[in-house]
Amino acid sequence: MFQKKVYLTWDEVPVLLSLEQASILLGIGIDAVRKHCVNNELPATKIGKTWHIDKQRLMEQFGYAKVR
Repeated sequence: MFQKKVYLTWDEVPVLLSLEQASILLGIGIDAVRKHCVNNELPATKIGKTWHIDKQRLMEQFGYAKVR
């Protein structure tokens, strides 16, 4: 059976996050993450029908990393 990967630290998170991964890290629902992406409130790019959220920019936005 396929098991979902659970990330415990920012170091384990992939460079581009899915809506679901961002939802887990931010502690909000997937629909809320999608809304923030649509409203340009999160550093996201839509490719086709899929949102991709930039890990480094998200970390900077929420104070988890030093700005380069």
